[in-house]
Amino acid sequence: MTKRQLIKIDKSLDVALIKDKILIKKRGYFIYYNDPTKSTKEIKVHTHTCGFCAWGSGNGRTSKKPGKNGVWIGPFEKPKQAKIFAKEIINPGEKEFIT
Repeated sequence: MTKRQLIKIDKSLDVALIKDKILIKKRGYFIYYNDPTKSTKEIKVHTHTCGFCAWGSGNGRTSKKPGKNGVWIGPFEKPKQAKIFAKEIINPGEKEFIT
């Protein structure tokens, strides 16, 4: 889905509807972590409506080995929380690489 489509869905969510409550709780910021590429790729903070993130479920690509290509971590309430987590938990002592 495109970012525009995800934003449209996000705006249509209704707190009173039980089916929407899961997505409402997953609003926020996510980071994508892929251990094999951690030294060559930046860790980026994504919003839940990002086309790559889509509420932490990814862009729809499936793998026969879940987690092999990486995992979405979150949601975080603020982008700064995601950056702190990435710096202190995922890559402590490493150079600044978070965007």
